[in-house]
Amino acid sequence: MKIYIMTDIEGVAGVSEWEHGSPAGVYYERSKRLLTLEVNAAVEGALEAGATEILVWDGHGPGGIDPELLHPEALLLAGKEDPKGWGLDETFDAMFFVGQHAMSLTPDADLCHSYNSRGVYRMTLNGQDIGELGMRTILAGYFDVPVVLVTGDDKVCAEAQVLVPNVEAVAVKKSTSRQSAIAMHPTKAREAIREGAKRALQRLSEIKPCFVPGPYEFVVEPYDMAHSLPDDRSYDRPKGAPTVQRAEDFWDVAR
Repeated sequence: MKIYIMTDIEGVAGVSEWEHGSPAGVYYERSKRLLTLEVNAAVEGALEAGATEILVWDGHGPGGIDPELLHPEALLLAGKEDPKGWGLDETFDAMFFVGQHAMSLTPDADLCHSYNSRGVYRMTLNGQDIGELGMRTILAGYFDVPVVLVTGDDKVCAEAQVLVPNVEAVAVKKSTSRQSAIAMHPTKAREAIREGAKRALQRLSEIKPCFVPGPYEFVVEPYDMAHSLPDDRSYDRPKGAPTVQRAEDFWDVAR
């Protein structure tokens, strides 16, 4: 059984402020360690449920995984030039999201954004708001791979359950604003993730891939970066001109 794990750092227990995920932040290395150990918990649960091959993609822009701390049974995909699809294809049996955050504009969701917290205001697919979780869940469905586990804050868990109603969702923190959350102790969070991963694969036959048939109109509404401060992530910044992609095949709009 082959498992793909997509990671990000903003949904980790103990990560709650923008600087926590920034290389310039004093807590960045701690955040990487916390994420890596949450990923290890998911790997352990997957192995207990019978997984034989696990690929982890480091999905945090500046890097979020510490390779030396990563579980030795996991393979790691990382780097500046990710292959299209981030190594995901039809050979995988299931997909996990670990450390995921909610989409941009989600009310009171800790560190919510869509791909680029500084540059993207909003994204829509066929007129519906969508974020990273949604686009990548549909990409998995394109390859007939079900998303069976999502870990992060309560807001992203709710977002996941709209896409995949019976997904195994593990909320390791409750968001209280865009830069605050009430988090589980990291040890307890890892225990919950390990058990969630194990349950997710035990329930694999019950969870179906999520896919949206074409045609597609994918719209990205950006911020006007020339008139924004570099570290400003507020919603009321000046906006730029939207980009619109239209396609019959989801692969052509997948990011």
